[in-house]
Amino acid sequence: MIELDRRSVVAIMGPTASGKTALAVQLALAFGGELLNADSRQAIADVRVGVCKPAAAELLGVPCHGLDWRRIGEPYSAAEFAVRARRALDEIWSRGKLPIVVGGTGLYVRGLLGGFDFGELPSSPAWRSGSPDELSRIAPEVASALDLRNPRRVARALELARAGRQPATRKPQWAAMRLAVQIERSELRERIEARAQALIGAPLAEEITRLRAQGVSDELIRGIAIGYREGLAWVDGHISAVEAASAISGRTWRYARSQLTWLRSEPDLTWVGSFEDAEQLVSLVWHRDPVTAP
Repeated sequence: MIELDRRSVVAIMGPTASGKTALAVQLALAFGGELLNADSRQAIADVRVGVCKPAAAELLGVPCHGLDWRRIGEPYSAAEFAVRARRALDEIWSRGKLPIVVGGTGLYVRGLLGGFDFGELPSSPAWRSGSPDELSRIAPEVASALDLRNPRRVARALELARAGRQPATRKPQWAAMRLAVQIERSELRERIEARAQALIGAPLAEEITRLRAQGVSDELIRGIAIGYREGLAWVDGHISAVEAASAISGRTWRYARSQLTWLRSEPDLTWVGSFEDAEQLVSLVWHRDPVTAP
């Protein structure tokens, strides 16, 4: 077995539905690892079905941290993630385990492994306004790593930038191996369509009904993640299950393409097949053999 440094981190990135979690579990089982979630939607404690949180059967006994670090509607930024994630890394290392960061929220992973200092500035509503164009002008590095269609994240990034506290790169205190899951677009599209069809069913309807019973507004439910807006419309009888699945698939595919575009600009990534032998895979990254991005 390959000997890794005590403060090593493996990160697994890739578009939604590409098989990141399955690969992370393989690596954790092979190298004594624990997972650290870097998906902003899966961090919401109140939901499971619509955000596709990994089930116990998928994790095969591997601990996964960060699946309940926020509540619906609660402000949550990449800065807050980085603070909690660094604590989790220390805890995992203290147990002699290998942290495996897995998720599709690029700014979270870049901020943690790239050593961004987000300033830990308290939120100020008076500053939380502006446009993606303004962010691109005053903090281009942050804008390039952000989903500019997400107004909440744009507002927080602008808040930091205006305070002169926009993320600055600092040298991380660990060795990070960055993997990106390589998958044929046709296969990715098929996986997304299958996931969308499976999503529209009783579990999602029950989750939406429970959230409403708990007093969560439809506006907040729609904003949780792709699938909830369509799920609400389906539950209320405004669209059919087929129409809901088709709409979810289309939105998810567009999101996956934007993730792929972002990943191609990310430095120091090694692209790997989703089902490669785990030990060979880590050996590949450790020795920095070149792999071409798709």
